[in-house]
Amino acid sequence: MGKLLNSSSARASALSAMPRLNRRQCLAAALLGPLGVTLPAEAAGEPHCPASVGEVLQPFSKLVGLKVDFFEEKRILLLKKPLVNRGTVVFMAPGNLVRRIDSPTASAVWIRPGQFWVRDRSGERKLDVARWGPANVLVNSFLYVLRGDVDALNKHYRIVLSCNWGAWKLDLTPRAPELAKIIRSLSITGHPGAPETLELVDGSGDTSLTRFGKPDNQVRYTEAQLKRFFSSPAAKP
Repeated sequence: MGKLLNSSSARASALSAMPRLNRRQCLAAALLGPLGVTLPAEAAGEPHCPASVGEVLQPFSKLVGLKVDFFEEKRILLLKKPLVNRGTVVFMAPGNLVRRIDSPTASAVWIRPGQFWVRDRSGERKLDVARWGPANVLVNSFLYVLRGDVDALNKHYRIVLSCNWGAWKLDLTPRAPELAKIIRSLSITGHPGAPETLELVDGSGDTSLTRFGKPDNQVRYTEAQLKRFFSSPAAKP
């Protein structure tokens, strides 16, 4: 009898120490929880989910540099098999982004403030995408995320945020009809301060899915090191 009273007293104490629960939560707590109590998700250790796009991008806004390897699958409607690329992305705040493909065929793009450079088998050249607004937005979209630019993303995209167990997802749909002609949708997933995937559906229905590895967010590269990284597939800054 004493054990029963002690058990009941412990349950009552535990319940009084918890936030007030509704009838359904109390029933679940009585059936499933230790001492008849179920801890709130955050108290039980469930990862925090960001409540806004600004909260998602806030850790990125603090980045000075980031380097991450990627694996990309492109599915083109006219091809039976996907095209596969492997490479590395290097970002240096606030506006330098090098996306380099090392295999199967070497190529690279370098986004700099007001500039867009391309390197492939035909050599290196500067493209003036700034004159065509939609193309400029497209090549800068991932850069907006890495530098935590909420205003730029909201300006060009309708954004839907979802989250599951701390892993967030941003679904971006172009606002401008001109941009929607070249990109139907863009989806980015990740954890705090780290991208995991980027999926793009272009205007023709072709898709590309990029999976990122574990990032190094402590990198510090000079302009000369970035140039060397961009220019040579074998170079490691």
